Amino acid sequence: MLVLGAAYRKAVRRLPPSPTLTLGWLIALPALTFLGVFLIWPLIKVMRVGGVNLSVWSDPYFLGRLGWTLGQAGVTVTLGALIAWPLAYLFSRHAVPGKRGLLRLLLLPFVTPTLVAVLGLTALLGPRGWLTQLSGIDLSESPVLIILGNLFFNLPIMLRLAYGGFARVPPSLIGAARTLGASNLRAALTVALPLALPGLAAGAILVFLYSALSFGLPLTLGGERYATLEVEIYTLTAYELKLPEASALILGQFLVTLAATLLYTRLIGGAVPEAARRLPRARGAAALFLYSLLVLVLLICFSPLLAVAVRSVTGTAGPTLAFWRGVLASDNDPPLGLLLGNTLRFAGLTLCGAVLLGASHALSTYLSRSRALDALSLLPLMLSPVSVGVGYLLSYPGWAAQLGLLIAAYTLIASPLITRSLLPALRALPLRALEAARTLGASPLAAARTVALPLVWPALRGGAALSLATVLGEFGATLVLTRPEWATLSTGLYERLSRPGAQNLGEACVLATILLGLSLGAFTVLDGGEGEVT
Repeated sequence: MLVLGAAYRKAVRRLPPSPTLTLGWLIALPALTFLGVFLIWPLIKVMRVGGVNLSVWSDPYFLGRLGWTLGQAGVTVTLGALIAWPLAYLFSRHAVPGKRGLLRLLLLPFVTPTLVAVLGLTALLGPRGWLTQLSGIDLSESPVLIILGNLFFNLPIMLRLAYGGFARVPPSLIGAARTLGASNLRAALTVALPLALPGLAAGAILVFLYSALSFGLPLTLGGERYATLEVEIYTLTAYELKLPEASALILGQFLVTLAATLLYTRLIGGAVPEAARRLPRARGAAALFLYSLLVLVLLICFSPLLAVAVRSVTGTAGPTLAFWRGVLASDNDPPLGLLLGNTLRFAGLTLCGAVLLGASHALSTYLSRSRALDALSLLPLMLSPVSVGVGYLLSYPGWAAQLGLLIAAYTLIASPLITRSLLPALRALPLRALEAARTLGASPLAAARTVALPLVWPALRGGAALSLATVLGEFGATLVLTRPEWATLSTGLYERLSRPGAQNLGEACVLATILLGLSLGAFTVLDGGEGEVT
């Protein structure tokens, strides 16, 4: 049998490649070329410049920054798990009014621009924040705001992935454990938790990555004491012009995120819809626990957004429109029209490129069934926008003043969201429907247009919505690669945050409200309701 098996594998290797596999690799060429030019080569350049400069990793200061970066990410994951995992389990076992809408609504913090969250947390818990004045406790000199900011962005991701993991657990197994005398808590810990562990671990790893690579939160809320590696990379590049040291930090950070991402790809599974069964309503202690956790999640994820909007029309003496008049004044430099125009123009150009590249990457991965292509789509998520910007400065110094380089950085950030949203939908296509269309005389192109495209269209819209909303508030790459005439709402907001005074803070809240409105509007218009990032 072993001889026959070896002979079969040898014969199969001699067969010509399948037309579908060949077509998949042909479709992948534009995406692979783009990744090679704008990600892999800059990464190689970073490795060549910083790989031999290992002195930074013997410096206690940078080791401390690494420890804090990993530590704050670990604390975020721990707190997120304590909140999201029990709530996800209760969601999967009980009927909750509006549950599907709530899960979709919780995508909004994920697409909220970083600086909007910063302003919201500052308005609530900063030195003059409303909760600070009520409690008398000032948390602005502590890392609490950074952790809360991480939870604001990442708690919804952990909740959604944990919910998908618990939804895969057959109810009959939990029922059997209850029949054998196990309590609800023991059944959850001994039956549901081990079976859902891959989805839970995948969510934890993803949150760890996002928290470790966070830039805007530690830059604006951490100061020198709580600066992460991302902030150090930006400081070394923009202020000290120490590119070799910055490259060495990028390389070390990349190795950490590479290990975490490889583990994530082994754990994550495709999105599983909720089983069509009638769930019981939560009662008693379960209902109290469920709705208490839900209220806590909603407070963490939405109170900063509400605080920004309220702060933009509230001064020390009460309601006012002075901040809006200040932003709309014609003598501003740069004016609001330039900030808004650049933001929309850059986002529109990026969306066109991201849809083409992301969709082609997803389609080529689906047709070729290549694990290598699948893994390559995750590669841009391993490097932060700041690291990408530094790589571009090292690789293409002559292009630093060209707008195309900034758009390339934006596209690199946005396209993986489309790929990861579209790929599960392609893999879930009913092959029988495509075969039936071909049997009725439709060409492969016609079958794809009339059968496949309508089925994957909601996922494509969802991915495009996530991408556009993310790019509208992009901050890291913009700071590294921007020019004064390329100022966007994010850079205008950051500039006002760096100035003292209540007027500047109020105007920053106005710009944040405009930016939040654009992001939510783009997400609402484009989102098809089916996009998932996996």
